[in-house]
Amino acid sequence: MPITPDCRILIVGAGLAGYHTARGLRAHGHTGSITVIGEESRPAYDRPALSKAYLTGAVSEEDLHLDDPENPLDVTWVSGRGVVGLSQSPLGVETNDGGFHEADAVVITTGASACTLPPAESDSGSYVRPYVLRSMEDALALRDANLYGADVVVVGGGFLALEAAATCIGRGAESVTVAAGEELPGAKRLGRPVGQAIRIAHEARGIQFAPPGRAMGLRSSYSGETVRHEVVLEGGQQLEAHVVICAIGAKPRTEWLRDSGVPLTADTSAILCDDTGATSVPGVYAAGDCAQWASHSSGLRPVGHWQEAVEEAGVIAATLTGANPVSLQEPYFWSDQFDLRIQGAGRIHSADQHEVLEGTPEEGNLLVRYLRDGQETGILGINRLRDVKCWRKRRQIRSTPAQQTSAPSTGQIPTLSR
Repeated sequence: MPITPDCRILIVGAGLAGYHTARGLRAHGHTGSITVIGEESRPAYDRPALSKAYLTGAVSEEDLHLDDPENPLDVTWVSGRGVVGLSQSPLGVETNDGGFHEADAVVITTGASACTLPPAESDSGSYVRPYVLRSMEDALALRDANLYGADVVVVGGGFLALEAAATCIGRGAESVTVAAGEELPGAKRLGRPVGQAIRIAHEARGIQFAPPGRAMGLRSSYSGETVRHEVVLEGGQQLEAHVVICAIGAKPRTEWLRDSGVPLTADTSAILCDDTGATSVPGVYAAGDCAQWASHSSGLRPVGHWQEAVEEAGVIAATLTGANPVSLQEPYFWSDQFDLRIQGAGRIHSADQHEVLEGTPEEGNLLVRYLRDGQETGILGINRLRDVKCWRKRRQIRSTPAQQTSAPSTGQIPTLSR
């Protein structure tokens, strides 16, 4: 529901979705105050490079900042403050310093926190939390770790895990083992040929893959000041390492909303929204990794993509300002692993069939299309930038006042990295 141009808007979360919501509001002419509360004590930044170029030092923290220092957004940034509660009357949020921030509309973009491995049942009490890659602090900790000559185990088979594994090889690790939970990483989501191509490329550069089996826990021990880890897999197999990186998914950061009246999903505690980002609480909206829109719930769209967060922010900005409805485009994700540029577009998650159009896993140049009930729903290319670009251009949805914000499809919803 549109608000007046001078209304106060509070955005809780200074990540990708929060920043683009604020940017969209100003672009649509909102003149009222916009306050963005962020838990981290740093400017809003982009996250994809955290597992790649930032870890290698190829880009700096400043390179990842979303706001343009020469043309900054006209917003009030409140950094280093966590939120502890939401009030419906008056509408606003309480922060962990005892402050209360009142607003006419609240947009929640708190994102998600990384899941991690628990201590193994036989751990002696010396458990050391593995590295994760969700925030700048996480990436800084891993960047500062000495990987030269180290044995590294990466737990997870998604793009984030595979990107981290590739980066570790580049930083001089003695060995890198990926515990993907399946023989071919990504095959369950993207098809066997894609999983083969990824595994072949990584093994050619020295990365090993653990036998299929879910990682159950982590055991740590000390020898002097040196810590050693054992990742325990199903069946009892153990993977020894100096460094363990965990990339097994994330959970919405919504624990502060449990008694707020904002509806959350039973399985992940994501915020339930319609396809304008509105919740059932008047004046409260949500976007990004903390939210489950109606099109996610029904299987129309996947969750966890970079593009999804940006487009949802645009929808909310248009909704609040009364601008023409914004159409969500076909889902899109990408990943850079060694010299592989993997791009996927469309509703790959809903497919029940896939076909290799060109290329082979061995050559690392696959072009794969995805179908449901015989109808094409998506495309994936490995080093096929032009083909994927052309496919996306053909499927582009033009925004008009009469259009809705989601496209029809069916299927279950996996979580991809980008």
